[in-house]
Order: sequence, then structure tokens, then C-alpha cells
Amino acid sequence: SDFDSDDTSSSDSRKKELMADALSAFFLYHDSGGDLYGAEIDRIYRSAYSVGDCEIMDEGHHGTPNERRCASMWGAELAASSDASIIDLLELKSRFNLWYDGLDYHCTTIDSSSASTSSRTTVMTLIMAGTAATWLGL
Repeated sequence: SDFDSDDTSSSDSRKKELMADALSAFFLYHDSGGDLYGAEIDRIYRSAYSVGDCEIMDEGHHGTPNERRCASMWGAELAASSDASIIDLLELKSRFNLWYDGLDYHCTTIDSSSASTSSRTTVMTLIMAGTAATWLGL
């Protein structure tokens, strides 16, 4: 779906937030972006998890904790792929849409046992997400 619409449905909000998580992690993990790895990128995963919610019927629902973490992990994994240096924004959005269509399947194996994080890390992640969106022209 096109993100230029004024649709504020729960599913649209969730998709936008998950895309923000994925693009942020892509940018932060990418060699030409934040170049984070190891414990640094793991904090991004935990931060994404910490801002998830379970209010799936609420219009403001932005994705469950596991979905948020899963989206950030997908973005970082894509940045680590061999063709990451040649992915433009349209291709990135296309790949995200394909991933999103299989969201339930992709996110069932995420282990949330280590998903706690500090509020400082969460704020830093949200700031970085805004930076990534600006960098990608969203």
C-alpha cells in the first residue's frame, strides 16, 4: 500500500511503524550508515521491542513488541546482505512490503526473553529512527 494516504487505520499505523523500525535498523547497521554491530545493534532490537504494544484492536496500535523487534532485525539482516550497497529506497520499500505480507510467519521465532531496555536507549532509538527516515527521504 502507498504510505502517502491519510488512512489512519490500525493496520496502516502498524505497517508504518514496523517500516520505521526496519529502515532505522537498516540504516544503523549498514556500513555507510551507523555501522553498529554486536551489543550496539542488539540494543536497537531491545528498544524496538520496548515500544511495542499489544492493543491490536486500538487505532493507535503500532505493532506488538515481537513484531517491532522482528522488523528491526529484518532491517539489520538486510543491511548485512551482500547486495545491501545497491538497494535504493524503492527497492527497500518493495522488499519490506514482501516481508510484511509474511509478518506472522517471520516473527513467530523471535525470542523476547531479553527484550528489556532503558528509557534512555528507547529515546535514542526513536531519535535514530527519525534520522534514518530523513536520510531515506521519507
